[in-house]
Amino acid sequence: MKWMCVAIACAVLVACGGQPETSPEAQASLETLDPRGREVVFWYQHTREREEALQALIADFNQNNPHQIKVRGEYVGRYGDIYNKMNVGIQSGSIAASLVVAYQNQALAYYQADGIVDITPYIESPKWGLSSVERDDYVGAFLRQDNVGGVQIGFPPNRSMELLYYNLDWLRELGFDGPPATWDDFARMCRLARDRPFSKNEEGRSLGFLLDIDTSRLAAMVFSRGGDLVDATGSSYTLDTSEVRAALALLRDLMQEGAIDIAGEQDAELNEFVTGQILFSQDSSSGLPWYKSGIEDSGLDFEWGVTHPPQTGKTPVVDIYGASVSICAGSPENQLAAWLFLKWMTAPEQQARWVRASNYFPVRKSTARELTGYFAENPHYGAAYDMLDYGKSEPTLAGYQQVRRLVQEAMVEAIEGGDLGEILGELQRKANRTVD
Repeated sequence: MKWMCVAIACAVLVACGGQPETSPEAQASLETLDPRGREVVFWYQHTREREEALQALIADFNQNNPHQIKVRGEYVGRYGDIYNKMNVGIQSGSIAASLVVAYQNQALAYYQADGIVDITPYIESPKWGLSSVERDDYVGAFLRQDNVGGVQIGFPPNRSMELLYYNLDWLRELGFDGPPATWDDFARMCRLARDRPFSKNEEGRSLGFLLDIDTSRLAAMVFSRGGDLVDATGSSYTLDTSEVRAALALLRDLMQEGAIDIAGEQDAELNEFVTGQILFSQDSSSGLPWYKSGIEDSGLDFEWGVTHPPQTGKTPVVDIYGASVSICAGSPENQLAAWLFLKWMTAPEQQARWVRASNYFPVRKSTARELTGYFAENPHYGAAYDMLDYGKSEPTLAGYQQVRRLVQEAMVEAIEGGDLGEILGELQRKANRTVD
């Protein structure tokens, strides 16, 4: 069932994909709303220390915001669980949440079904929005990730990036003074690691790399070669390209040579890296605390570092990603109350608290001033932070969740020796059927 548009949304897409416009009447109605005493339900995926930190932030907001808005944070499961629950709510015409964590492709699907609203009017509101100075303080690339056809389908609380973790002590034993600059260097180092185990490795297995079958892992490799997963318009998939073929061919060859392997279980690459069994791990920057503590707990005490994946061009490209938060369709007052919490959550002081608890990257530039001590205590985080300007994002097409699964199936087929031309040709056809 389609949701009825509410005035507060105030951005209407013109037929055939025209740019949204904010009417003066809708903007005026937003300025006169009273969010006092509203209850906001926030669906999120965080657990353990991150959930504790988020709940502490929510408690501070509830106690101190001048509008007596009450936010209730609810763990609803992982991203897929939240996506399924949102779709059920949209189909039944009753969404229990006011704010929902969503990746861009998920948020676009919600927006197309009238389950969430455009955040642009709230950002631009003279009374409730962001000043020009505040807007300039947000990392523009992060905001643009959530802007589809002029519609702000989400608002970023944080971001992560794909990193290459490397064992520097082992690299030195192999005759290198740093991580690989190119993919040829990477392959050579992986082969050497297969033949010459790390001196502190007491487990017996010795490999260059463990591959987690995940679309973001492949996307980072393709981006680093100057490729993309979609065409220049972002409207169709380009998965049968020379860059995708080169990435998969290299992985297939190294797999056949016994220099790398596929990760057989969750966190296998983390566990084998910290115990000195693999030379490299490609993983999210949000995992930095676990790599640090894992190496400390292993007792191996080796020097390690992080960098961008090997590159083919002069300027590095890294895969930047992360779920944002969308405002669910509801009463105008509830939508405004949800926005006010979201605005507060992304202010520099709260961002700094969230960084320390989550190890995500902040979305406000000025947050760095609040984190000088954190950078000093966590130099690997600082090294990754310095690469944010090289960021590139994955597709925002509504069907990307389904396409990710197709890509992962194709990765396994290709690495296990299947015909790359047939596999990628079929992958591209199946992927583009999701946008027909």
